[in-house]
Amino acid sequence: MEKEIQACQKKGKTVLLSMGGASGSYGLATPKDGALWATKMWNTFGNGKSKTRPFGKATVDGFDLDIEAGSPDGYAAFVNTMRKYYQKDASRRYYISGAPQCPFPDASLGKALDNAWFDYVWIQFYNNYCNLKGGQFNYDVWEKWAKTKSKNKKVQLFIGVPSSASAAGSGYAPIKTLKKTVAKMKKSPSFGGFMHWDLSQAYRNKVAHGQTFAKALHQLVQK
Repeated sequence: MEKEIQACQKKGKTVLLSMGGASGSYGLATPKDGALWATKMWNTFGNGKSKTRPFGKATVDGFDLDIEAGSPDGYAAFVNTMRKYYQKDASRRYYISGAPQCPFPDASLGKALDNAWFDYVWIQFYNNYCNLKGGQFNYDVWEKWAKTKSKNKKVQLFIGVPSSASAAGSGYAPIKTLKKTVAKMKKSPSFGGFMHWDLSQAYRNKVAHGQTFAKALHQLVQK
């Protein structure tokens, strides 16, 4: 994927490497584990050095934490250690993002979010009671966190939604609903846009006038 990553970056696209996920056994049990893993990830995928470089000379623009299992205790140290590597490389800007579940505080990522600097937070408002359609949509709680507890008071919050009815167990909202949400969220200084899962279904899902979900959502944010 070396050439593909570099081609995307030349077009101005930010490439993040996401860690975690909904399945599998993983976790960083201690701050030491977090620091060691940050060093390994920087050397393997960042601008460090390692005999093992799956992406060759390509360097990712940062790391995303989609932590949904295991011990949460080492992720703040992971981010803080990674930030030290970022500061040593002035050749580009690097990012850290996280994808917590919408119930607040997030069980797996809450400690890291409170104790480390995140640039972007993609909140998963699906597969939970706090989705856009359930009457308990809690963006306001996350916005309060961004303004008061986040290390980065300018952190950007993204509303995570399924790209189609089959993309998640629950929480899919039609474009009409999302249009109303955008109108409200644009007043929020923390609102960064939408995250949708996943891209393949966003292009397969045809909404109004044969338009793809991806295109329709993009237009909503751009208006």
